[in-house]
Amino acid sequence: MNPFQKRTAVRIATISFLMAAIASPLAWYIAQESAEESVVSLAMEESERLLRHFDAVNLNAANAIEHAQAAAEAISGGLFDIAEIYDSQGKKLAEGMNPEGAAIESALPRHQAPSYVTSSYESLTVSGGIWVLRVFVPVRLSAADKAGPVSGYFEGVRIVPPWQREQIFFSSLVVALMAGLASLLCGAVLYPVVVRLSTENERTAGELLDSQAALIDALRRSECELESKINQRTLELQTEQTRTKELLHNILPKEVADELSATGRVRSVRHEAVSILFTDFSEFTQAVSAMPADRMVAELNEIFEAFDSITDANGVEKIKTIGDAYMAAAGLPKACPDHAHRCVRSGLEMIDYLNERNRTTAFKWTLRIGVHSGPVVAGVVGKRKYAFDVWGDTVNIASRMESAGESGRVNISAYTCDLIRQDFDCEYRGKVDAKGKGSLDMYFVTGKRAI
Repeated sequence: MNPFQKRTAVRIATISFLMAAIASPLAWYIAQESAEESVVSLAMEESERLLRHFDAVNLNAANAIEHAQAAAEAISGGLFDIAEIYDSQGKKLAEGMNPEGAAIESALPRHQAPSYVTSSYESLTVSGGIWVLRVFVPVRLSAADKAGPVSGYFEGVRIVPPWQREQIFFSSLVVALMAGLASLLCGAVLYPVVVRLSTENERTAGELLDSQAALIDALRRSECELESKINQRTLELQTEQTRTKELLHNILPKEVADELSATGRVRSVRHEAVSILFTDFSEFTQAVSAMPADRMVAELNEIFEAFDSITDANGVEKIKTIGDAYMAAAGLPKACPDHAHRCVRSGLEMIDYLNERNRTTAFKWTLRIGVHSGPVVAGVVGKRKYAFDVWGDTVNIASRMESAGESGRVNISAYTCDLIRQDFDCEYRGKVDAKGKGSLDMYFVTGKRAI
């Protein structure tokens, strides 16, 4: 035998002995109980028959005591050694016993008045090693109605004779030995089956473990590949999100872009204190007619890129370009107290930039700039190709400031002049006609005021 078979044999033998040790006493107990019940069952049936034969079932009748006494004497003469009959209140009506019953009556344990409703018995061993069975039977008027009212009680004591005791003992012993032997034989029969099944199970388990290990390894590789792809896609998605956000921020102000990303829409907001800046090139039509279209676009792109840098540096928000016109605003979407200063400062720097550029380029550009301050409404229009824009009379007047201005000058309204006069020198132009607005007070900004 190999070590595995030895271990299996020892385990099966141990289990078999344990089963025999448990099964034998259990079988002994069951066999003895069964033997007792067979003895008692027969005695119960006969005693009930005798009770009915002597008309001792109606224990509340006028002649119940005579009938009960006759039944008790008949029962104690053969089936039981002691027979006692009680009425429904627990009062003893009759008692009968033979000499053997009289000899053990005093050794029997006493009990209280009977009150049981189902038949039962108890097994007792009294002094002298005498084995007795005491039976308790409720008496009912109808034999068929097992749940009917109880008219009285019958108690009988049967002394088990030595020969019957030996018969029960040996019968129980045989049953117990057979149960133990069956447990041992079962272990012997199961040994080869268990060895074969265990060997097959061990082989199957090994194959299963190998297949599981291969599956786990394949899953790990797949997991690593999937995780790598997810990380790559996540990185690509983050890159695209960053590019989209940057593109959106290039189209819209940061606050507006964030609101659009979060809610999918942008509310139109009224801003009470905003300055609008307009620029336009003087004699643009004559200038572009003398240059190729691609050169004209390159020139405008270079100039507007510089204007974007100037407005960014001064905290001015670029709104849009329309052809050669450039529009910007300060004071939105975040309010600021120096919105007029920012636009005027940006306009002066744009003019300085063009003057410096004209010194080294073949094409010379001149610029008119207009600034006006006041309330506007700002928001995003449309659902495709979003465009941030501003509306209101302030925008229209700022456009008139630009068109009524002069090349190389920043033309501002009286209201804007009032906002910046502490920091900039302004030259009053008088009332100037503005298309659709009548005559308006206008000022040229001559430069920063000396401190």
